Amino acid sequence: MVPHEMRVIKSSEADTEEWDCPSCGRRLLLRWPPRFSRIVLHPGDERALHVGGRRAAPVDMLTEPEKAWLSEHGIAWE
Repeated sequence: MVPHEMRVIKSSEADTEEWDCPSCGRRLLLRWPPRFSRIVLHPGDERALHVGGRRAAPVDMLTEPEKAWLSEHGIAWE
């Protein structure tokens, strides 16, 4: 079976991300460590291997916390 590639479709100020699988409609709400949580909003094809990763987003799509994190770590984003 071909893996399904998940993608981030939304980030929130509450440190959560919504991930979507365009192949089967699987949707997850993720919060990263140290307060990790995963909520399945829609299961999609539960037999499929779902993979994904973050890609660099255009600056105009970054949230304020993401911009602050980049600045705090010495990463120029403007």
